[in-house]
Amino acid sequence: MTAVPLTEAPVLQNLVDAVSTAHVLQAATELGLLDCLTRGPQDTAGLANACSTDLPMTALLLDALAGLGVLRDDAHGRYELAVDGLPLVTMADRGWSHLAGVVRSGEPPVHAHTTDGAGDLYPDLVPSLSALFATAAQRAAQLLAGGGPGVLDVGAGAAPWSIALARHSPGVRVTALDLPAVIASTRRAVDAAELGDRFDYLPADMFTCPLPQAAYDVVLLANVCHLFDHAQNHSLLRRLRQAVRPGGLLAIIDVLAPPGREVPLSISLYALGLRLRTSRGAVHALSAYQTWTGDAGFGPVQVEPLSAAPSLCLLACRRQ
Repeated sequence: MTAVPLTEAPVLQNLVDAVSTAHVLQAATELGLLDCLTRGPQDTAGLANACSTDLPMTALLLDALAGLGVLRDDAHGRYELAVDGLPLVTMADRGWSHLAGVVRSGEPPVHAHTTDGAGDLYPDLVPSLSALFATAAQRAAQLLAGGGPGVLDVGAGAAPWSIALARHSPGVRVTALDLPAVIASTRRAVDAAELGDRFDYLPADMFTCPLPQAAYDVVLLANVCHLFDHAQNHSLLRRLRQAVRPGGLLAIIDVLAPPGREVPLSISLYALGLRLRTSRGAVHALSAYQTWTGDAGFGPVQVEPLSAAPSLCLLACRRQ
């Protein structure tokens, strides 16, 4: 038997853990365990009975799910869901199942950079994304506090960023701009946050809708630019400038491509997964954002890290 070099052992273990984790989640979904737990805490015997599974094997699977942080057990031996974003995991699984075909053809199964594609994909997806961005949104809200009361949230989705800002800064009033197919999800999220009296809605295409002149103190563009190419982003930021008051703030939130040749795993996976839903988009470098904002008439870009997982940054610049 050939010995595994010490330098390779951690890599192999990480790969084995990744494969194991994927199959644990797949089995829990296929057996109906996670669906059962959406109805409330249950013990191992109750879950095995409800799902018609073997009791000892069910116990082992539940322990693995608890180790992953998907479940937690209480003092009475019952399990409950520990995360709210499991629909996002299910959607990710469906998306990644197309990877081999996309690598062959170069064409994604959905085109989120188009109006029709985004209208089909995002109404169901954006509520789950909010859970993923919660920590980063709180940090962004702290950094953007004091930017002014009038906020335009462009491509708002379920509005995690502007909801966090409105909670943190009571004087803020938000106009949420997104496609008509998505704006219903925006309303539901805002109403659930009990902030309906501080939001207005603009159901429209960000690339074509009329925008008021110098109307907003802050224009928020979160997790949007990665869907589009250089020309589209260049055009979009020029359009948005007119809506920012002189001296007002453009706040872009996105993943940045690293400056060197070495790409962290999280960003390389993100870039790969991104091509499963857009053929135009990419993880763009800071230099690209500096070009787009400078050409649009904004000043220097200030970069603030928001979170490590996902790897998001706030890029802030003011209208000159």
